[in-house]
Amino acid sequence: LEKVSARAHIVEGLLVALARVDEVIDIVRGAADQKSAREALQENLGTSDEQTDAIMRLQLGQLTRLNKGKLETEQDDLNTKSGQLGDLLEVDNSVYDVMMEEFADLMKKFGTERKSTIEMEDDGELREMDLVKNSRSVIVVTRGGYIKRMPLKTFESQGRGTRGKRGTSEGNDNPDNEIAHCFTCNDHDTLLMVTAKGVAFGLRAYQVPTGSRTAKGQPIPSVLPIRGADTITSILPVTEFLEDEYIVIATEQGWIKKTPLIAFENLTSRGLTIATVAKNDRLNWCHHCRDGDDILLGTSMGCASRFAADSLRPTGRTSRGVISIKLRDGDNVADMNVLGGEENDLLVISASGYGKRISSSEFVAKRRGGMGVIAMKFKQEDDRLRCLRTVSDQDEILVITAKGIMVRQQVSNISCQGRSAKGVLIQKLDTGDSISSVSIVPMSTEIPIND
Repeated sequence: LEKVSARAHIVEGLLVALARVDEVIDIVRGAADQKSAREALQENLGTSDEQTDAIMRLQLGQLTRLNKGKLETEQDDLNTKSGQLGDLLEVDNSVYDVMMEEFADLMKKFGTERKSTIEMEDDGELREMDLVKNSRSVIVVTRGGYIKRMPLKTFESQGRGTRGKRGTSEGNDNPDNEIAHCFTCNDHDTLLMVTAKGVAFGLRAYQVPTGSRTAKGQPIPSVLPIRGADTITSILPVTEFLEDEYIVIATEQGWIKKTPLIAFENLTSRGLTIATVAKNDRLNWCHHCRDGDDILLGTSMGCASRFAADSLRPTGRTSRGVISIKLRDGDNVADMNVLGGEENDLLVISASGYGKRISSSEFVAKRRGGMGVIAMKFKQEDDRLRCLRTVSDQDEILVITAKGIMVRQQVSNISCQGRSAKGVLIQKLDTGDSISSVSIVPMSTEIPIND
């Protein structure tokens, strides 16, 4: 507005000079110097200092060529614009009108249909989960009752037979630092954390405290209200609670039961009893299951039994279940897996670091409660089975030892052998160390493999 008013003031002075151009020329020619000419013009024309300076800056030729019509048009435009700008400063509605016009011009010039949608869930409130990226993570739980979460990219893929990379804190002589559970999941998944006494807790994966590879982690009682000597024995990540899915849980002594997954949708960190467990038994496994699936259990002495999941009747949360496999003296269930409709490879790994792949077709489904068949023979008599899982060639595994050494490698590097074969070396172990846990990293995990 100040610039417009200043220009209008100059144009007004030029019009006065143009109307008396002969007089202006005579005054300028007759003046002794510029100061005298400026004073004479102000006295005779009544112009201000700014107007007089503008006239004095013109050469005589320019003064005679000034177009009165153009100056009058410019004066009218400047007066109109000055009035509009003054109106914008004083009247709010004028500002809104200009904004609407500019928005309309922008919409006409750049307006396109929205390529994304905004959907409000529930009552429209922003949830904590909406602010967390759904990344892939590794959850580690130690036997001492510590838990932590690490990005999956922390562990790059390595070759078979390598020593691996430390995944827990130092202090190998402390049994509390031994790895009890290790698995991969999405940060938005719900973790069904089951204890040895049959109590389940619900927790979002991103709520698990993060830690570095060598960090000890946070005590589980600071995350969940676990009481007494009870410990977390199984953790099941759930992406979505579906009505046609079940949870199958099994104990070391071979008891098994099936419960609808939807029954755990509202499970919270306060906990809920999901099974009745005997005093001399432990609830160790919890898996998804659907009608038509088969259940495969492996024992620590290297046997395995397969039977139809339909043979299990869905029961309530507090029931004990039924016998799944007949165990030999001194034997116990070492792993449980759910097999879908298609035949897959099974990964078998022993505590001494040897492993192999077996086709699931070598295990024929029989009645529940049998003794099973041989799944693996051991190189050492005191060796024990640690893993019996379904895998594909594109999967990777994360093998963890009791002293916290981790190695990630391709499943395709492990050879396929028969049930009675002793396997190949999967991980080179230090003296006194043994395989504690094996986690499957599925091929859907999008993570770069560093050379």
